[in-house]
Amino acid sequence: MSLETWWQSALVFVRENETSIELALFAFAFAESIIFASVFVPSTPIFIGIGALEGAADGPLIPLIVAGTLGAIAGDLASFTIGYRFRNELPRIWPLGNHPEQLARARSFVERWGIVAILASKLSGPLRPIVPMLVGANGMPRWRFVAASAVSSIVWAVLVLAPAYYGLHAITH
Repeated sequence: MSLETWWQSALVFVRENETSIELALFAFAFAESIIFASVFVPSTPIFIGIGALEGAADGPLIPLIVAGTLGAIAGDLASFTIGYRFRNELPRIWPLGNHPEQLARARSFVERWGIVAILASKLSGPLRPIVPMLVGANGMPRWRFVAASAVSSIVWAVLVLAPAYYGLHAITH
């Protein structure tokens, strides 16, 4: 199969499977944002690839951003809830128990920066799932956390999807 044939097949797949792609983006954003699953799911490159394919296929960008944002918020809430529920056991839970120095640095970051830590962590790969969990463990009010998560998740989805979307759209049209 030539590269051109593969490319055309990929574009047809994207055009014909819009809803499936949005559901996949939701799932990948959720996995990237939830503690434990984020270790195994490289969502950012997948987002970039899907954004690029959608741009080349003239697909809509807004539904992708919405799906990514909602998945990230749901994952953040899951991590927040895990932190709240297991706050006393966190140092013994894998993978946190294997890296006590990183857990201590993340806790210090959260305690020092509070709500700003949530915004900054969304743009920092390693801290993305840990900070919501630690914020939950520290007892931040859920409504405040959800507001910060929503803002950071929108920014993250736009920054990851839009450049690839518009970049490949510009190249292919």
